[in-house]
Amino acid sequence: MKLLFAILAVAIHGIIPEPAFIQVNKGSCEVKDNIVCTIDKTSGIAEEGYVLKVDRRKIRIKASTPAGIFYAKQTLKQLEQDGRVPCVRIVDAPRFAWRGFMVDPCRHFLSVEDLKKQIDVLAKYKINVMHWHLTDDQGWRIEIKKYPRLTEVGAWRTEFDGSVHGGYYTQDEIREVVSYAAERFITVVPEIEMPGHAISAIRAYPWLSCTGEALKTFYIWGTPDISLCVGDDRIFSFLEDVIAEVVELFPSEYIHIGGDECRKNRWETCPKCQARIQSEGLVSDERGTAVEKLQSYAVHRMEGILAKYGRKLIGWDEILEGGLTPGATVMSWRGEAGGIKAALEGHEVVMTPGKDGLYLDHYQGDPKIEPVTIGGMTTLEKVYNYDPVPAELSRNGKGSLVKGVQCNNWSEYMYTNAKREYMMFPRAFAVAEIAWTAPGKKDFESFCRRVDAACQDLDARGMNYHIPLPEQPGGSCDRIALIDRATLSFTTTRPMKMVYTLDGSTPTASSAEYVKPLEFTEDAVLKIASVTSYGKLSPVRTITIDKQEPLPAMKDVFEGIRARRADGRFYNARELEGAEWRPIELESFKDITKLEPFNRNLPDSTRFYAVEAEACFSVDGTDVYRFSSDCDRVWIDGLLVIDNSEEEAKRFSRHDVELALSEGGHSVRVLYIFNIRGGWNPLRNKTEVMIRRKGNSQYITTN
Repeated sequence: MKLLFAILAVAIHGIIPEPAFIQVNKGSCEVKDNIVCTIDKTSGIAEEGYVLKVDRRKIRIKASTPAGIFYAKQTLKQLEQDGRVPCVRIVDAPRFAWRGFMVDPCRHFLSVEDLKKQIDVLAKYKINVMHWHLTDDQGWRIEIKKYPRLTEVGAWRTEFDGSVHGGYYTQDEIREVVSYAAERFITVVPEIEMPGHAISAIRAYPWLSCTGEALKTFYIWGTPDISLCVGDDRIFSFLEDVIAEVVELFPSEYIHIGGDECRKNRWETCPKCQARIQSEGLVSDERGTAVEKLQSYAVHRMEGILAKYGRKLIGWDEILEGGLTPGATVMSWRGEAGGIKAALEGHEVVMTPGKDGLYLDHYQGDPKIEPVTIGGMTTLEKVYNYDPVPAELSRNGKGSLVKGVQCNNWSEYMYTNAKREYMMFPRAFAVAEIAWTAPGKKDFESFCRRVDAACQDLDARGMNYHIPLPEQPGGSCDRIALIDRATLSFTTTRPMKMVYTLDGSTPTASSAEYVKPLEFTEDAVLKIASVTSYGKLSPVRTITIDKQEPLPAMKDVFEGIRARRADGRFYNARELEGAEWRPIELESFKDITKLEPFNRNLPDSTRFYAVEAEACFSVDGTDVYRFSSDCDRVWIDGLLVIDNSEEEAKRFSRHDVELALSEGGHSVRVLYIFNIRGGWNPLRNKTEVMIRRKGNSQYITTN
């Protein structure tokens, strides 16, 4: 009972992550002037561990390192209430040495002050590594004095709409961040991408690529087929010059070299790269093709450069391709396979698999109502349930090679810092717990209570975070149609109270509580939100319920598709006024995106365009139907029902709508604009209009 009471007491006070051993005694102690800290290197306490003892007169902390003292004080702060802490004995140490989070300012820049806010929060929860992704195709964010054009040119990009985005960190600012983090026992590990994801550098210095062609701004997401020319020795001189300045700024043991998503097709035709393959005797075998081994050659050379400065190489799991150098550490992101393979070969690994919950740029709720992001689904519970040590490694005695775990917060769709925080918290707290706490001590219900306390701390800091929204099982929709009756059910991604109104007012914590499905027989406006245990509401969903007469079937149904095209750089539907249209032929709506060849590099020669297309479809019964589409706009029987044209990124339609239709034929018209909004290339979109009958779970196409 004493141990149970201890765990509950800690949960109430909000400690994340949960300590290894807790014993709570009666009484409490004032915090002020009562703390005695002892560092004893011979104590046998783990490097970052500590023993915290509180009696009625003194607070005693013992550790073998200053880091242990720091983490004990974080626990103490979380135990504190009104200047006092309970009498307690805690023996604690982390499960993993690498407890990391990755920050990506390359797609959308992050200020020094906002970086410090993240560091402050995560240090409190015993995160100890900040992986700083400083270079990528869309931006070079670190000042390199020998190559000023890296920031003069590479740090800035002009978007499709003409706006300019960019920024970089001066070397003084980097020293400031590194020092600030070190004071909080967070090691900053920089990432300098090579040989792929280097467009920002190539824009500044075109001779870094195989062709030497001048590149203009690169404002889309994805993986271009332009990489560093690893057949040219000047590349490695450039990289060594960059590293020489980087290591002066970062005292970290590791330097991250990226190594991921490097497209090698240009190496296949580059004379210098082919000469390198020949001179190094690279041949295809079971470990990889000769071209893949060319990347391995580049990674080996990079490791040699780092070794000159006494540093170790860490990279994404693609560095395994073609063979890995003995001292390299692998960061496994494409699932666990890369990490398992690396560990079985004797390499240390950091587990950060996107599909297993470590990519915080994934959706954390229904994509139909959450802000746009890259895709995937990673709920708080999914993160919390992840075990960084795969069973295969445990069976083979290689579990100790899992150095740690890290969450990644890629920022393609994080246009503001508020969005970045919304995506990061509270899921980063789950990462902190799985990084520190042994699996046998984890408990999701307890964790959720502690998350509430942690989120209140975020409120005090003025930081944003995700509160689960009320979702409709089977897919959320804000525009509901009914003929006779509609029933709406709601749930949340973790148990949470929901409140609602039907009078048009904004719900409050004391509004009517949702306890069972809501029935509607007439027009209504439902406003519904989740509410936390401390009374804070999620964003409010407004759902319009519309009683409709079914739209009558068409009398003049036509075959095929009527379509027209207008060429030009149209940013949204409003800019089409006065456009010059010409008729075109289409076999289906899906052909709309095939009118121009897809080019992942988006060259200056790209021809942008808009298409309007109309067809007929039929329904086999009078009923309510739900429509979904990625197109800019959709009309059904002449009514504009879906409008995605003003979205920050036209990806994953979030404007589904229901309509009542009579049995028979109906018309569907779409507007599609090939442009770039928020970095997304809509040539990747599905341009069909999807329809499903009320009660069905699967969509079908209308054309």
